[in-house]
Amino acid sequence: MDKVSKIFYDPGLTIYFANKHEKEAILRPLFSLHGVNCEAIAVDTDKFGTFSREVARTGGVRETLRKKILAATDLLPKDRLFLASEGSFIPHPTIGFIPTDLESLLLYDRTLDIEVYAEFLCLKPVHALRVFGPHDDIRKFLQEIQFPEHGVIVHPEHSLSPMFKGLHSELGVVQAMHDSLKASPTAKVVIETDLRACHNPTRRQAIFKAGQNLIVKLQSLCPSCRLPGFAISKGIPGLKCQGCGGETTEAKEVLLNCVKCSYSESRPRPDGKKSVDPVDCEYCNP
Repeated sequence: MDKVSKIFYDPGLTIYFANKHEKEAILRPLFSLHGVNCEAIAVDTDKFGTFSREVARTGGVRETLRKKILAATDLLPKDRLFLASEGSFIPHPTIGFIPTDLESLLLYDRTLDIEVYAEFLCLKPVHALRVFGPHDDIRKFLQEIQFPEHGVIVHPEHSLSPMFKGLHSELGVVQAMHDSLKASPTAKVVIETDLRACHNPTRRQAIFKAGQNLIVKLQSLCPSCRLPGFAISKGIPGLKCQGCGGETTEAKEVLLNCVKCSYSESRPRPDGKKSVDPVDCEYCNP
């Protein structure tokens, strides 16, 4: 195993992950490389929103993450480190029409009273929904969504009851369709991917990558107060075009901020990009 840089926290500490879908198993190997434990704290995170829509998420990602953290800190009033996760299946933030999975993590340090946020945008999520009649062939759709490795949910069209979750066998899907058809007002059923992490390997991979990004932030200490989480907060526009030489809206530098004190500083782009191709320039190619 390659030698890894030590994160900010001392070996032997435990991060309590507020979840009910086995997410701690995803990040435990990552934290264990640094001698830090990652254990589940049993929080009913479904009350803050479910992918299957029985419970709507009422706030934004950060707000929901903080609700999960608060529930965990109430259960463990003397412990220090807490972690929460939230997945959002959204259009690409810049391109728009491409579906993505945004996996977000929030670590709260009660002793230092800081939050460190990290995320990863998965560009190829396994996320689909289709309506079937009683005689339709479901096998092609199941193959498209990488079943049975990825689980599915079955329920009547226009109804969430009955709902059959976590299905990983064709026999189970057929039986769930049979029972759902009997309750369906349209004689049709919905088959959709089960987006809970314990039933969606693609989500688990994205959560792991978000965890890697979190580790990087925990290794980045503020030059002023030396607390972890000193990271990019935004891009500073002005990268010049190779063609016209004018400044574009693309970032020429990045701004890093501390999560605790007021210290910030600008640095060159981490990818080393020095200019914009004219095809991406809003002046050369309006």
